[in-house]
Amino acid sequence: MAKSYVIIPAYNEGPNLGAVLQQLQELAATLPLAVIVVNDGSRDNTVQEAERFRSLMDLQIVTHPVNLGVPMTFYDGLVAAAARAEPGDCIFIMEGDGTSDLAVMPEMARRIYGGDDVVIASRYIRGGGYRNFPLQRTWGSNLVNLVLSVFFHVRGITDYTIFYRAYRAEAVQSALGHYGPGFVTTKSFAANLEVLLRVLPFSRRFSEVPLLYDYGLKKSQSKMHPFKTLREYHGLIVKRLLRRI
Repeated sequence: MAKSYVIIPAYNEGPNLGAVLQQLQELAATLPLAVIVVNDGSRDNTVQEAERFRSLMDLQIVTHPVNLGVPMTFYDGLVAAAARAEPGDCIFIMEGDGTSDLAVMPEMARRIYGGDDVVIASRYIRGGGYRNFPLQRTWGSNLVNLVLSVFFHVRGITDYTIFYRAYRAEAVQSALGHYGPGFVTTKSFAANLEVLLRVLPFSRRFSEVPLLYDYGLKKSQSKMHPFKTLREYHGLIVKRLLRRI
């Protein structure tokens, strides 16, 4: 039976992580899954919250002794999942702050099991959107996503910056094998786009499900540094243009 591996990057997510793991534990009754929490040098009770669930579900905790940032958290989570998964399995990356709606996870997994290589929880298709999100950030997010969609246009994808995605394990395994330690080169949240770009050459089918991104569910502060992330998005665009030239 196919299985889903759920990667949760976690840096000081103590206020949120317990509720997220509780929901995943309940979901595991109908969707076979394993959870990989990548603790990125948290200084709060993130690890303790995760440890509460170790005996209750298939849970692996990968720990960075110091904070290494989102890119290495993604990379180590994907390496851990790819090492355990069968080619037809599903690998998720989701937020640890409660904003990734688990109600859409079974449909995302179903599509991967049915032959899709990448399934994205999108804020930009019918039924998706923002709730309780600062207006200025909503405008900024929409603008950034529009620009990225122009330069990295992939048929079937509208949301290029959301964390919440599902990948066919075979595509992730092939990308990791091809790029090795150079799989992620960015140093900010732009790594989320870079992971998608690394997997795309090993993928053929893409789809999206609507996500209503409710920022009000988040109980911790955002860790994103907007200007650093924007600079690295710009760097990825420049690399894409140079390759075309």
